[in-house]
Order: sequence, then C-alpha cells, then structure tokens
Amino acid sequence: MSDLLVRNLTAYSTLGLRLNLSEEPGIAVVAVTHALAAQIFYFGANAHVVGIQPIKTDLTAHADGIEDITPEKVWADRHANWATQMPGDVAGFWSFVADLDHEGRMALFAHCVALTVNAVKLPWERRPRALATADRLAEAVELDMSGYWRLTARSYLGRVTKARILDAVREGTGTEAAERIADMKKLAMAVAAEQLLAATGWLPALWRAPELDQERVGETPSEQTSATYPVAAE
Repeated sequence: MSDLLVRNLTAYSTLGLRLNLSEEPGIAVVAVTHALAAQIFYFGANAHVVGIQPIKTDLTAHADGIEDITPEKVWADRHANWATQMPGDVAGFWSFVADLDHEGRMALFAHCVALTVNAVKLPWERRPRALATADRLAEAVELDMSGYWRLTARSYLGRVTKARILDAVREGTGTEAAERIADMKKLAMAVAAEQLLAATGWLPALWRAPELDQERVGETPSEQTSATYPVAAE
C-alpha cells in the first residue's frame, strides 16, 4: 500500500480507537498509566500511543540540599522499586501495566502523575491559576509541610531580614522571647531563633491557609502559639 493510503486507513482506525476507548474508562487508565510510565522509565523509547507527556521539574535546581532530606530519599526508593519490577524491554510494558491489579495500577498511575506536579513559584512566571490549583491540591491531599520541611537558620531564618526573624519568634513563642534576641547580630539571631522555634511547628506564612491568618489578627502571642499551621501551597 502507498504511504498515503496507510495514512488514510490509520486515521480511520485512530478514530475507532478513540470512540471505543472513550467507553472503557478502565482501559483508559491503563493507556494513560502506560503513556506516562513508558516516558518516565524508558527514556527515548517512544512507545506510547496516548498523546499525554509528563513534564518533570528538577527541584534540586530550586532548593539547595533538597536531595539530602528524608522525603526525597523516600521518593527515590519508591521510584527505584517500580523500576526493578518493570520488564527490561518496553515492548512488554503494556502487558506489565495491564496485568497489575487495580491497586497496583493506580499506585503506579499516582506515582507518575505526582512526578509531574510543579508548584514552584518563580519570580518571572505569571501563572496564578496554576498556583491556585496547587492550593486546592494541597487541601485535597491534606498536605502538612511540617513532615517535609524543618525550620533552621539555613532553610529560612538566615535568609530573611531580622524583622522577619523576630516576627517568627514572636508568633511562635511570644513577645518576651523576641525581645531577648532583638539586639543580636543577624547570624546569632537566626541560630537563637532556630533553637527557640524548634518545638513549635512554626511554618512560613506561604504555607498557611489564608483564612487562618485572618483569624489570628488580634490574638495574643500565647493564643498564636497554640494555633496550628495548615498548609496552602503556593
């Protein structure tokens, strides 16, 4: 057959595939999982038929030392565990995905989708709708950043102004503690603040639900210390 005839006939078969697949949500999950995972785990194989491409953001380019924290190592171990289960040849990968039980397939699907999440806020980007969606996603998965981030002089306190350091101490432990370190030089203040806030669970305002900050207006320092800090990713 001529190339033109093959092109014509396969256009018809693609339409048929689309219509049939639209009525089979279970197989659609297999197809999407296959497309995402094939591109993530088999570099350059070009074995996917579903036109969905994962876009991965390298977080190490945005946060120094993030590769050394426990959550990143947990992620890397999970990724490696999936890789060891997969066939060496991508030709057998469809069968691998299709033969997974529902729980396993959805776990692989979630793993691949999660790898494409990008809630990094860059100064030159304007994507308020995407960041608003990140807020909704954080709520949906009940994200608690206290499990993934620790307040230290390196991670935050040494990178903000003295006024912000004092604000954090005032919120976390009260006015008296903030006054005790107010005359220190910035580095010493950051180290002292790290010790004062170590057990408070204090998080930057970036990760707090907006409604919580509104509720906290007018509270005394002791009342503020007892408050929790739910997350709203930005």
